[in-house]
Amino acid sequence: MKNRNRCKRNFIFSLFFLSFGYGANGPVFNYDHQNEILDTTLFCQDWAQQQLGPYLVENNVWGQGNITNYTQCIYVTADSSFGWNWDWPNQGYNVKAYPEVIFGRKPWSNETTHPSLPCRIINVESLIVDFDLTMNASGNYNLAFEFWVTADSMSDDSGITTEVMIWTDQNILLPAGTVVAVTTIDGVGYDLYYTAMDNWNYYAFLANSTFHQGTLNVHNFINYMIGMGYLNPSRYLASFEMGNEVIYGSGVTEVHHYSVAVQSLLGISQRPVPGKEFSLQRPFPNPFNAAVTIPFSLASRRQLLVEILDLEGRLVRQVYSGVLRSGQHQLSWNGESDHGSHTSSGVYIVKMSGDISADYRKILYVR
Repeated sequence: MKNRNRCKRNFIFSLFFLSFGYGANGPVFNYDHQNEILDTTLFCQDWAQQQLGPYLVENNVWGQGNITNYTQCIYVTADSSFGWNWDWPNQGYNVKAYPEVIFGRKPWSNETTHPSLPCRIINVESLIVDFDLTMNASGNYNLAFEFWVTADSMSDDSGITTEVMIWTDQNILLPAGTVVAVTTIDGVGYDLYYTAMDNWNYYAFLANSTFHQGTLNVHNFINYMIGMGYLNPSRYLASFEMGNEVIYGSGVTEVHHYSVAVQSLLGISQRPVPGKEFSLQRPFPNPFNAAVTIPFSLASRRQLLVEILDLEGRLVRQVYSGVLRSGQHQLSWNGESDHGSHTSSGVYIVKMSGDISADYRKILYVR
């Protein structure tokens, strides 16, 4: 029978110190580890939760069904480290559980762990995840990151449009569906699987090599999917998660370091802000096909440079360079490069530079 009681045991685990801050890429939340002997609390109730700053550790047993002869626990230490363990019998072929750590608002929840998510996908400038963990497991399982895409920022599970997973380890278990693309992102090769679930589209990037630590530039996965037409940029990224999908077997995952940094391009007021050189407003239509309009306002007469960049920061087109008077203005871009050729479909950046500052907007060109 599964243990539904909270229990305390002494283990040697890695210790994290929780720290919050704002870096160049937006809010960053870190757990940094040392080695200590700690009094560790295990939470073995189904769906037990423990809040750790902007993260929620959850004992997710969504596929349990009628199985009772299993154990699964999440743990936290006196200094806020976390992890989980599991032991599931070999019964059936479906995923039984996904013990995990959550950032943002899952569609099944009424609250977010941090206000940076949900966020409209077109406004996600960067989403960077650093992680370092130890996993010792046997059986049928994976190590998978996941984000949910919803129709709007307040959608429950009925508003889910897309589920996206990034697998960095697996044993026996493979993603649902079939391979629809092969790609390389940040030097790692992935097979991209797809299937249509009952109520949403499912995609899974399966890494060609196993890794339990590193950096995931999640925005590069997002931009790839937008460019391929797999993801609608007008939808909302609701949450980002990391955990182990388990079909059967046993294992322990200890997280030594975990941080999430989200930066988004937020809406700017249509009025010039006192003291600002300019106000770059939302380009429209976005996504666009024939041309995109770039509206902006100037607080005073000044020199201005407007450029279109690709996601590597390379210049695609210089839209304007010169002096403009104060007031409201707009420019347009038709998707052509400085060489007069049409660029490929994908995500581009509008960069506006003044004498002392610069601002950016993300746009999607669809040919």
